[in-house]
Amino acid sequence: MAQMYDAIIIGSGPAGLTAALYLGRAGQKCVVLEKDFVGGYTAKISHIENYPGYETINGMDLTQIMAKQAEKFGATIIYPVEVVDMELTGELKRVRTRDEVYEGHVVIIAIGVARKKLEVPGAKEFLGKGVSYCATCDGNFFKGRKVAVVGSDNEAAEEALHLADLAEKVTVVPHKELDIVSAVMARLKSKPNVEILPPAKIHAVVGDELVTGLKISRDGTEAVLGLEGVFIAMGSTPISQLILKAGGLTDDRGCLIVDKHQRMNLDGVFAAGDCTCGGMQIVAAAGEGSVAGMRAASYVRKIKAKAEGK
Repeated sequence: MAQMYDAIIIGSGPAGLTAALYLGRAGQKCVVLEKDFVGGYTAKISHIENYPGYETINGMDLTQIMAKQAEKFGATIIYPVEVVDMELTGELKRVRTRDEVYEGHVVIIAIGVARKKLEVPGAKEFLGKGVSYCATCDGNFFKGRKVAVVGSDNEAAEEALHLADLAEKVTVVPHKELDIVSAVMARLKSKPNVEILPPAKIHAVVGDELVTGLKISRDGTEAVLGLEGVFIAMGSTPISQLILKAGGLTDDRGCLIVDKHQRMNLDGVFAAGDCTCGGMQIVAAAGEGSVAGMRAASYVRKIKAKAEGK
């Protein structure tokens, strides 16, 4: 039997949690479905200094505060649970996970983005055996060891900063020209056990049963970096296949298309956060989540009033 809510929110990052807060304060019953852990990618960030109201805070603390606020106003947060299908047309929406069916008047999509994969020999084979896409999740396994972070932007820098407090040495291997904000770069350079290499081509992750190195080349010269862990942070791409299947529209980048009220092309369906490719910042995601939550609450009120004949 389906579980009934006024609103179903898919994703528990800043956008989803803020939407849940606004829906709850408006008196609407909502559920937040999260496939990994509460907070999404934001929960993995070690040092946030551009979120208004906090001089500095880590992502886990910030998203836990958001989650508690949403729950205070009645939101139900369920994780880890993977959405496998959605029916987004018609007045009553249905969202299916592997074990349950959820029904609601509105759906807010706040699924963020997916980490880009390193497509070289060994990257897939050694996943979980020295290759990781989450320093916060797996960093403790590499205490006192030599590791590399493959990536060129702020995400890679954040991964390296987290690992610098655990590993013996962290080598940042950019796959293209660096694009790291100056404040984060300064923190990275202040770590004595962090080395930043010039951009290089990644050829393979090498090893036996576990990772033993990373094969790279630069200016025609190949080398194998001896290390025990490779963390991939090469950026992200929108997650849109399920939404496309359900009738939602995306642009040529795969970003969900919304209007200024965060409404998608499907009646009663909203989207917010990085999946819309807006500001791609925590504060921007929270702002979009607040708009989506308010508009969704207004939509639900109209549905209920219509059902009551008002």
